[in-house]
Amino acid sequence: MNLRTTQAFARQIAHQLQKNNGGVVLLSGPMGAGKTTLVGEIVRIICPHALTSSPTYTVINQYAENIYHADLYRLCEDGNCDLNQVLDSIGLLDLCVAGNYVFVEWPNGLDFPDAMHVNITVKEDGNREFTLN
Repeated sequence: MNLRTTQAFARQIAHQLQKNNGGVVLLSGPMGAGKTTLVGEIVRIICPHALTSSPTYTVINQYAENIYHADLYRLCEDGNCDLNQVLDSIGLLDLCVAGNYVFVEWPNGLDFPDAMHVNITVKEDGNREFTLN
């Protein structure tokens, strides 16, 4: 993974989020693509003293008063679940309000108005390609 490329993309996302006073970022890509690494870089720009970690087992991590990081991978692994019910049960929908920064890995078709969609592709040489929609 090229960390400089990740950091440059993180700066782009962080500045857009700061300009908008927060927002929701939905991150897609294969296992090991660098979704958590990217979130860590973005959070370090927004809140330099925050310590980040993978929310794979905790489901949602809170890094500051208004910065949240969710990993939905284990919640709908088989694809047979009511995603809205799951999101409501873990409280994620309540966090997606103005002023909060919310990062969601494995969004599985989830969408929020004005959410930033980030896709990470792992190239044959191991480098990452980031796409923002």
